[in-house]
Amino acid sequence: MLAVSVVFLAVSCKKADKAEKEEAKVDYGPSIPPEKTAKVTWAGCRRSDYGWKEARFKKEPTAEEWIEYGARMGAEYEGSIPTFVWIVGSITGNEGVQRCSVNFPIEKDITGVEDFPADMNKDFLDMCDERGYSVWLQVEPGDCDLVELAKATMEYYKDRKCVKGFGVDVEWYKTQGTNGYGTKIDDELAKKLDEAIKSVDPRFTLFLKHWDGGWMPPTYRSDIIFINDSQYFKSLDGMKSFFTEWANRFYPNPVMFQIGYPADQAVWGQLENPKAELGALLAEDVKDDQHVGIIWVDFSLKTAMKYGK
Repeated sequence: MLAVSVVFLAVSCKKADKAEKEEAKVDYGPSIPPEKTAKVTWAGCRRSDYGWKEARFKKEPTAEEWIEYGARMGAEYEGSIPTFVWIVGSITGNEGVQRCSVNFPIEKDITGVEDFPADMNKDFLDMCDERGYSVWLQVEPGDCDLVELAKATMEYYKDRKCVKGFGVDVEWYKTQGTNGYGTKIDDELAKKLDEAIKSVDPRFTLFLKHWDGGWMPPTYRSDIIFINDSQYFKSLDGMKSFFTEWANRFYPNPVMFQIGYPADQAVWGQLENPKAELGALLAEDVKDDQHVGIIWVDFSLKTAMKYGK
């Protein structure tokens, strides 16, 4: 009887452990809302290590201040989710191999990646978790093993409900000899990146960013978000036409427009409240069932926040 009791106890413990693990697993929901309920789905800011310096902040905004900027952008677009394109990996080195320096620890060595012993994003992400904001973690990859970096990043942040996916600024992917354009992302690499982050959690989405649609994968789509970060526009009409064409090119996939560059201030500075009016104008002709995001770049964030709400 004793032997039977021990076996029964062991089985019971295993069932209890399994139940606890299943109960502990939290469903954070999809990264992309299943239905579009507002003209602009996401509205927020981009953050980099260098953008706030160009914006002439005396010091980097605190986590609380970044949260406030995201909240103010979200408030300008009714029904939108306050959202951040948060750069966690920047390109380093101008000659030879260009590495990606990330601001969080990685357990294993990845070719072309330098990590940091502490998570520099913790306080900010804590607040985003509390508020239900959305964050995509972006890298400027250089010559690194991009697929391994994508997977490692999502592994590290997989328990963050605010983290919705991983992003690549293609301009900074294998830049040598590309005249500043970076190396195109082909279908094979896009698929590997998409599958790598979804192997960690199927809810994660990939974004790819560039100003030229020819640098995006030719046919692979999945649920990739395509971000355009073009600048140097001569008019609001020209800007609107350009971004509408981008949205149509990648329809029905979600798109985001990264805007607010100082090079365009002569254009968006004409508006009474640029951070509200510019995004609304650019999203106006996007198809009603296509998700769109408006992301204000940090280079002019201090100026933009002087307007409106």
